[in-house]
This record gives sequence, structure tokens and C-alpha cells, in this order.
Amino acid sequence: MPDTYAVEPRAVTGKAVSRLRREGILPAIIYGRGLPSLAVQMPYVQARDLMNQHGRSTLINVQVAGEAEPRPVVVRQLAQNPVTRALLHLDFYQVDLARLITAQIPIVLTGTAPAVARWNGLLVQGLEHVEVEALPQSIPLHLEVSVAGLGQIGDHVFLSAVRPPAGVRIITSGDSMVVAVQHSASEPAEPAAPAAPAGV
Repeated sequence: MPDTYAVEPRAVTGKAVSRLRREGILPAIIYGRGLPSLAVQMPYVQARDLMNQHGRSTLINVQVAGEAEPRPVVVRQLAQNPVTRALLHLDFYQVDLARLITAQIPIVLTGTAPAVARWNGLLVQGLEHVEVEALPQSIPLHLEVSVAGLGQIGDHVFLSAVRPPAGVRIITSGDSMVVAVQHSASEPAEPAAPAAPAGV
């Protein structure tokens, strides 16, 4: 059962929402396929906890004050202060639980690459997010990719080798390199050949 968060209809719009933020209230909006948009608001602390726990694209419920049933939603967009990273606005997308949706989810590397310890290799992550398609309740928080098989310098993992959870389809090209082991910059360089004497 998805977590449920309480929100209230919001009458304040436009530039006046800055007053809400000063009072510890975060403006938000709920919209969906064929649905009218609804301006809502929620305590900032609650919104921060929601994002810390679920992030984007995870199915949650929002209970709008005055409505009989909660709405199934995902966070589709968020606005943040570019300096402090404080939340400024949330966009909730109301989903149809029987309809596939797409989402960007982070890639999390797991395990230890033997080449890092054995050959002083440098682990380089080439892909940090991946686009997937699934029913709303099946969208994972992240996609795990093991690096335990990277035993030599130059070993790599392409997205085509990653198996998603059941019910999840990866949309991002399988030719994308997820992670590779490269030579460490701290490795001693090959000695340069001595320069030929002038005039020879």
C-alpha cells in the first residue's frame, strides 16, 4: 500500500505563493491525463520528508482535504532553489493504475570491482539515470547494477547486460555504457624517450 500524504486545496496563486513559503507551506499542483489541474499545498516539512523517502516516480497517494478517496500520484517535476536546494514547488501527476507510465530512475552500483583493488583501477560511472516503463506500482526506486564482475582494466557493463525487475522495461538504449574500469590517474606514467641531441 503506497504511503499517503495529506494536502489542501490552494487558493493562493502567482507571485503571492512566496508568502506561503515564508509560512512553511509548499505550493504544489495535481494534474493528470484528461483531468483538470488542481492547485494544492502541504507543509514544507512533509514535502521534504516525502522527497527524501520516495524521490521522483515512486507511487504514493495524496489525500486532498474534502475528497472521499486519495489520489494515486507520482512526483513528475520539482522546483528547487538553485543555491540552497530548498523545495519551491511540486508537480504531482495523477496516474491510472492500469496504464503504463515512463520514469527516469537512478542507477545504483553494487558490489566491489576486483580491478579497483587488484590493479588500482578507477571505477567510472557513465550512466547515472535510466528511463523505464512499467505500471505505476511497479516503478522501482532505482536500478541496481553489480560491478563484481569487473576484474580487469577496461572491463565494462553495458545497459543491455542489465536485467530489470519483473514488469519493468528499460527504454534507454542498451548500447549505453553504465560503468567501466579505467587506468587510475595516479598510475605512474611511462618514462618519455630521451630527446635527441641538437644538430643530430
